[in-house]
Amino acid sequence: MKLACIPAYNVEGTIGQIVELAKKHVDRVVVCNDGSTDETAQVATNAGAVVISHKKNKGYGAAIISLFDYARQNAADTLTTLDGDGQHDPEQIPILLDVIYRHNVDVVIGSRISDGDFDAPGYRKRGIKIITSASNYGTDFKISDSQSGFRSYSKNAIEAIHPTEEGMTVSTEILLKISNKGLSLAEVPITVSYDGETSQQHAVSHGASVFANTLKYVSIRHPLQFYGIPAVILLTIGTILGANFLDQYLNHQTVFYGSLLASGITFLVGAILLVTSIILFSMANLIRDRN
Repeated sequence: MKLACIPAYNVEGTIGQIVELAKKHVDRVVVCNDGSTDETAQVATNAGAVVISHKKNKGYGAAIISLFDYARQNAADTLTTLDGDGQHDPEQIPILLDVIYRHNVDVVIGSRISDGDFDAPGYRKRGIKIITSASNYGTDFKISDSQSGFRSYSKNAIEAIHPTEEGMTVSTEILLKISNKGLSLAEVPITVSYDGETSQQHAVSHGASVFANTLKYVSIRHPLQFYGIPAVILLTIGTILGANFLDQYLNHQTVFYGSLLASGITFLVGAILLVTSIILFSMANLIRDRN
């Protein structure tokens, strides 16, 4: 069974058409109504979708979690996620599914910028590229659009991926799980529309939140580089400042309290970061060995 799964929050104006178009390319359309305060759930039901409802708005990731759970419970062969605000074109669902079936790929991402650019505000382009660069560093992939919500998953991927992040960072979390599970990944170019976008969060705060959480996953995946390199730099600076203090005190009987304080702080922070990197590296290796 092929599923089209749509996270939805206050999209009564677009969800009906999205469901109608998606039904042509899959066996069942499932909408996760994430605590909408409008008629999203009723419109989706009238259009022929199966509706899962959260009593309150929990976030994009929470909707994705519920949709993955539904797919597993119903033994779905494929799961395709797309937005309910009209950004993604359901007519392009076959493009993603074709890669899964013809090339035996586990996960296919519809990339907005696979050709190097796409029609969107400049701040959005820069934000996506920055977050994608961070995501690529944290995984084994080199993709162009890590935040695209237009994705198709094979049965193998549905069974292997269990998202936990309830916010927008779920897109990065899933990429990390794909990498950790050794699943195959491909990208295909898609077109998007921002004409009817209904984002409920300010773009800057949203981007900052996603980037910060993406760095969290990067730090877990590469703790020695993420914490160890800054630790070595700070320890080196602390040592230089400490040596300068001792030189002035022993040779010139001059006390530079600023150098002493700066040396102590940088050395302490560097030591903490170094210990953190070692602990996280050891834990990560232990988990990989157990898996």
